[in-house]
Amino acid sequence: MKKFRNVLATGMIAMMCLTACGSSASGSGSAANASADSASTAKGSSAYDICYVSTVEDEWLSELLKDMSVSAENNDVALEVKHAGNDSSKVIQCIEQAKAEGKEATIVNVAYSSDVTACVEAAGDMNLVFVNRLPEPDDYNLLGGTIAGVASDENLAGTFQGEFLADYFKEKGQTDVRYLLIQGPLDLSHSVIRSQKPLEILKDAGFNMVEVATISADYDRAKAQQGVESFLETGKEFDCIISNNDAMALGAIKALENKGIDPASIPIVGIDATADAVEAIQNGTMSMSVFQSAAGQAEAAIRIAKNLIDGKPAGEGTGCTVSDECDSLFYVPFEKVTSENVNDYAK
Repeated sequence: MKKFRNVLATGMIAMMCLTACGSSASGSGSAANASADSASTAKGSSAYDICYVSTVEDEWLSELLKDMSVSAENNDVALEVKHAGNDSSKVIQCIEQAKAEGKEATIVNVAYSSDVTACVEAAGDMNLVFVNRLPEPDDYNLLGGTIAGVASDENLAGTFQGEFLADYFKEKGQTDVRYLLIQGPLDLSHSVIRSQKPLEILKDAGFNMVEVATISADYDRAKAQQGVESFLETGKEFDCIISNNDAMALGAIKALENKGIDPASIPIVGIDATADAVEAIQNGTMSMSVFQSAAGQAEAAIRIAKNLIDGKPAGEGTGCTVSDECDSLFYVPFEKVTSENVNDYAK
């Protein structure tokens, strides 16, 4: 079921970016792992020459990177991966380098939502696809023509979390809910939505939501564990943990266990349905997650890039839904994962 010109100037840009963007190559006609300081990859026999700019590789984004390479192999794409880390300036430099190398399209996972305008300017007339981390709604006007975006609808992920918790507390006959929120960076638009939507759903369902604490943990398991351990020292009581992703939820579970608290005694909800989260749902220490398909987003991003290169409608053949707010923004569906269907998501 887990089944989207001036030669001198060009040379100078490429030389500047060599130190900024580590590169590796995949795809038909390319070595699977090129030297990290290789500036470009020969297109070889592949029909399409595309770049993927990868930023910080957390647990889920590492899956996206692997799936991007698999999708490239399956779609006759020579894919060069440029590693920019969590550095906005390196993301821009990598896009500039891809353009200088004559890439037909670049797929980018931005470091921060605020980087979008600079990415568009760096790409110029090169086809550009944002994946997973999308522009803010105020920047949707930048999409269209040679630019598109693909992710999953974060409002749906938050809705699934909120609905699950609403059902849980209705069954208990509880109307006042004290919550601990663990969130990612708020300069990423999806962190904001994931933080707000579950609470909105619960409030609309008639619950009085009482914030006990909010912990910022950058989507990182260790940071979440440390933050929750510090919070537990306060002795404050809480009824549930709402986490923006699975890695942080798993960090919270470890913190509870270290404190001698049974994580199965309170609902803990996450997003991504990573392998570790699936196992935690199976053993009862985590209540639910929301499956975000890395393979689906990778496949959609590759197909959208190919469509842009071929002059076809961006979403053609992707199976994605189109955003109500922007016709160049495409969604791979989220899926609710609970104890009832978790075995369908086990690897």
